[in-house]
Amino acid sequence: MNVESNSLEKANRTAASSTPVGQPSVGSRLAAILSRYKEASIAVVAVLLVIYFQIGSNGGFLTTQLMSVVLRDTGRLGMISVAEVMLMITGEIDLSLSSTFSLAPYLMVLMSITWGLPLFAGAIIGILLGVAIGFINGFITVRMRVPSLITTVGTLFLLQGITVSIYDSQPIVAPVEEPFNSIFGESLYTPGDSLFSLHGLTAFSPFLWALLVVVALALVLTKTRFGLHTIATGSNITGAREIGVRTDWMKIYNFMIAGGIAAFAGIINTAEFSSADPTAGSPFLTLQAIAAAVIGGTSLLGGSGTAIGSLIGAFVVASLNNGLVMVGAQATTSDIYLGAAIVAAMILNVQVDRLRTRKRK
Repeated sequence: MNVESNSLEKANRTAASSTPVGQPSVGSRLAAILSRYKEASIAVVAVLLVIYFQIGSNGGFLTTQLMSVVLRDTGRLGMISVAEVMLMITGEIDLSLSSTFSLAPYLMVLMSITWGLPLFAGAIIGILLGVAIGFINGFITVRMRVPSLITTVGTLFLLQGITVSIYDSQPIVAPVEEPFNSIFGESLYTPGDSLFSLHGLTAFSPFLWALLVVVALALVLTKTRFGLHTIATGSNITGAREIGVRTDWMKIYNFMIAGGIAAFAGIINTAEFSSADPTAGSPFLTLQAIAAAVIGGTSLLGGSGTAIGSLIGAFVVASLNNGLVMVGAQATTSDIYLGAAIVAAMILNVQVDRLRTRKRK
């Protein structure tokens, strides 16, 4: 009996010693990942949405044709969203980006038709116009001490009125100038083409341009002095000024960046549809972009934001817009699902932020 009890005790000690002490559970590991990476929570939401829509549409969601539409919408929305991120980090916002999105390509096409200006030259002028609009918004906000919400609402209506009055509110068919159109948005993809061919890449060119812009701004925010000063301006403007950061100019610079990106996004949209529509950039576009930025992890209070998260947030919004139709939701009720999803994503982000704060303590 003693031999048996000793053997049993020895086996128990061996089993206990083979089990790692204090090894974190799967749940705690997941919580650590979510607390460390701001983009992780919304990435999980994006994956779950794709799975749901793929099952609900009987395998139709992940087809090349539909994903081309989703990713093109993601590209358009993502560029406006990351432009908002740069401003929201500094504690400001720009509601006029949708009007810049419409005005810049509209003037580009008009200059091409009226004066014979090449689209490449017109695009550069359009982007510079967006930068100039951003400077005006920033100057009024910073120097005149007008809240950016009020400044940009005024600019929104001003630019929208200018755009619709230029050509009697009529869309203009954009000229086709290769390789401009195929580089910046025109899809040359046919079912017989390989996705990895040049024609296959053009099916996703708006998304690829958005990805390039987002990665560039992500590197700027994390690897450059400009990015650090941008974050410092939004997180503690008084402290930033005391250490020599030119906070006023940081805000103005980011307004200019946002305006230029919005103009560039509009040019890509015009190349995609071969038409300049004065109503292409409705205020709803800006609101969706802000929603994408927020659910992607950017704080409305300033000082915190992620460029990569804004693109993932844009993908979530674009997936909802297209996926809900695929699973049979009525167009009249799609906004209900979209609003509920945005609120749910925001609740998740708040909980993750709390978890991140506890981890730091």
